[in-house]
Amino acid sequence: MMTFIAELVRETRLASLGQPGRPEASLASHRAIADAITAGDPAAAAAAMQAHIDLVAETDL
Repeated sequence: MMTFIAELVRETRLASLGQPGRPEASLASHRAIADAITAGDPAAAAAAMQAHIDLVAETDL
């Protein structure tokens, strides 16, 4: 099952990151998450993760 899901995630990621500006936005989202975790700020980490999920959810596939 995980192999099947991993392939779907891979295909979605490739489609998403092929859109103009998307790689930069995704990297910024991941940096915000990592920075909040590094700072020990769980509320900021949760907010950054939610913002990233929202960004990914807007992807046109």
